[in-house]
Amino acid sequence: MNISHTQLSRRAFLGGSTALVALGALTLAGCATPVATPPGTAENAATKAKTINFYGNSLGEEALKPAWQGILDGFSKKAGVTVAPVIYPYDQAATQLALTGRSGKLLGVGQSGGWQVLTPMNVLADLSELAEGLGIPQGVLDSYTMDGKLLVLPLTAAGIGLITNGEIAKSVGIKSGMSVEQFATALEKIKSQDSSLIPYAAVTKNPDLKDAVHWMWGFGSEVVTDDFTCTIGDAESVEAITWYKSLQDDGLTQTNVARSDARILFASGRAALYDDAPLASTFVKTNGAAQNIVDNIGAISRPTSGKKKSFNRAWGGGLFASAGEGELTSREFITYAATNVEAATALYERSAVAPAAKSVADKIPALAADKFQVAFRTEVSEHARGAAWDRVAVTAQIDTAIGGGVATILAGQVDVQTGLNALKKEVQGLLDSNT
Repeated sequence: MNISHTQLSRRAFLGGSTALVALGALTLAGCATPVATPPGTAENAATKAKTINFYGNSLGEEALKPAWQGILDGFSKKAGVTVAPVIYPYDQAATQLALTGRSGKLLGVGQSGGWQVLTPMNVLADLSELAEGLGIPQGVLDSYTMDGKLLVLPLTAAGIGLITNGEIAKSVGIKSGMSVEQFATALEKIKSQDSSLIPYAAVTKNPDLKDAVHWMWGFGSEVVTDDFTCTIGDAESVEAITWYKSLQDDGLTQTNVARSDARILFASGRAALYDDAPLASTFVKTNGAAQNIVDNIGAISRPTSGKKKSFNRAWGGGLFASAGEGELTSREFITYAATNVEAATALYERSAVAPAAKSVADKIPALAADKFQVAFRTEVSEHARGAAWDRVAVTAQIDTAIGGGVATILAGQVDVQTGLNALKKEVQGLLDSNT
């Protein structure tokens, strides 16, 4: 696996981290408001083309370029068309896409980072039928669906799940299907066995405190509904954050921990559990973990309250297509990238993230042979859920607001109910201004 910490942080789910930057840039340029429908809109008839563009950052990244170049070459040879790369840095994705979309010259396929800026322009094709029969988790599809149209076909899909030191987890009975009460009791057992060990290196400082969202989901709060109504501050979210803070107050988590800190604590044997993407198995090695930790890394489903469903914030990426001219060729390209087993295997081997399509992932021998990845798929990825605000351009800003609000509560600067009420007002304001 050839992915780095930096690359992981740059690939925030759905590319939301770039969207705010893009909006700022466009505002300065005096072009933040979408123009009237340009040529090549969703209303135009879908046609074939001898040349389509491929918009994205992966061909500019050393780790992923070989796999993506193979996909472009393989499709070009198969279909007899030219796929022309349009490469830009990841942090410029939304800006570049917005400018291209507004120019009326968007033609072809693009990687999902920053896709949200294109939706007001009505230039994206509905890819719903391409997902049929692939076995992609519905929670992942929902996060790319607007007005009943699937605007991005997920190519990879995972979540931010609970990573375990298997030896320690087994010794105290930590496993999938636990209630939050059972989970907390097991963490107390870890602490009693070794007081120098952090039972759960949960994120307790921003910018990663958006992790609070999947705990609120597990307690039954929607956080934000599909019609963009913020529910933070309801009884379920208050219960969730009260419980999350109690772990810190009881010494079962530690203050001032970011995701990067948690990776090091876990790899060095100073923490028994933490939250991460499927690249966790790579990170323990790059952070110098002892062999017994490398051999016993595992993943469990997130504990829940009152037998409610377990959720993990979805993480991954996909492809969109411009509608109208060249759309039929773009759809063929996306189908090839999503279903060609050789291409999917190469992408998995370079990224360590499993294909979104279960029908494809099940055919990759390297994936089936990796017990951690198998556990991660069944215990985390299959419970992945995108957030409603992943579909708007300010998703990163909302994540930051949620993290900041929860941070003030964990720091004891405000009580849970008051803090969440203030957070609801802030999040709803962002939603109202951007939907």
